[in-house]
Amino acid sequence: MSGQHVSARDSGNSTVWEEYVDIALVVANSLILLITSVVGIAANIFVILAVYYQKSLQNANNALVVNLAVIDLLRCAIDCPILLSIVIIVYQRGRVGDLICDTQLVSFSFSCCIQLVTLACISAERYQAIAQPFKASNRKRRIMVLIPLTWTLAIPVAVSCLIFLKDSPVHVRCQGRQRETSSSYDNFGLYMLFPLWAACFGVIIGFYARIFALVRSHNRKIFDRGAFPLSKKDTTDDKEKKRETTVVEDGREKSEQNLTLSRKIKKYTIR
Repeated sequence: MSGQHVSARDSGNSTVWEEYVDIALVVANSLILLITSVVGIAANIFVILAVYYQKSLQNANNALVVNLAVIDLLRCAIDCPILLSIVIIVYQRGRVGDLICDTQLVSFSFSCCIQLVTLACISAERYQAIAQPFKASNRKRRIMVLIPLTWTLAIPVAVSCLIFLKDSPVHVRCQGRQRETSSSYDNFGLYMLFPLWAACFGVIIGFYARIFALVRSHNRKIFDRGAFPLSKKDTTDDKEKKRETTVVEDGREKSEQNLTLSRKIKKYTIR
């Protein structure tokens, strides 16, 4: 009898502790999502307004930065509140409606695709700005194509995730299912998120490595050799300048000699 009382007491304590842990997780997740949403919205609005009011910042390179700020703003204003509502509703009711789950999946995949592709485009444009700094017209044309391309590319990615990859951890949790009961788990991260992240991360590393190599080669030319080698045109110009200076100097010496001779002749004639 005493053993039965002890086991019942232990089970009651475990359920109480689980309840406290669930409440603590809900509070912590809610605070993190609220702070992320508020700070992200304020920071991205500040970036957009800074570029809007400062004419010196309104260039082709900062257009991609503004594009990244816009999608970050949408993610903080849409995705974070949806996640917050999922956390609260799952704790209260055990599951969330299909509309909220599907909206979160589409919003996350759409914004994540635009963010990663925009970061890859920024690295490519940084390399072009250093390697070819005087081709501004081509840069503007590329950016006018790249920004709409990132948004149009994210649409089929989000639709395909909604149709084929509805087993992300958040989607499984908001449906009230467990990992063991589902036939597949996190194909969204395995077949969409990880390949997209790996491809964009590889592009970013490649372009910044080329920037590092290019800057290093320029530094070697400047500091190791002391100066860049002169071209044939520069050497001919230097020779012509030297000839002109020698001719001028010879003319000055002859004129000075003639003046001294004329002065001597005048002295002798006066005597």
